[in-house]
Amino acid sequence: MSSFEMIVPALAEALEKRGYSALTPVQKAVLEPELGEADALVSAQTGSGKT
Repeated sequence: MSSFEMIVPALAEALEKRGYSALTPVQKAVLEPELGEADALVSAQTGSGKT
């Protein structure tokens, strides 16, 4: 089982097919329900998994 519960099932399936099993910390942070539909400016080190 992956840790993609926070994202759309089709996206979770596509990520799993490509070998990903978990979101990075920065990806999890921008999916927090508190953000809702708000715009967010995300800053993190290169290679930290923003994309």
